[in-house]
Amino acid sequence: MTHLTSTLPSPAQLGDEQLRGAECVWCGRCLATETAVDLGVHPDPQCPWASWFPRACPACAEART
Repeated sequence: MTHLTSTLPSPAQLGDEQLRGAECVWCGRCLATETAVDLGVHPDPQCPWASWFPRACPACAEART
């Protein structure tokens, strides 16, 4: 998991759906709950009081491990 989170894009570059985990943080594909790869809860570097919930599609997560 650490390897994946170190390659996350900046939250400032992502759309709302990617920030809340509904779309893959890398390719933007809509995610299904049963197949999405959870990348954990992260504080937003620009707004430390806010969190974002990155998730990835299996293909993107596998490509980055």
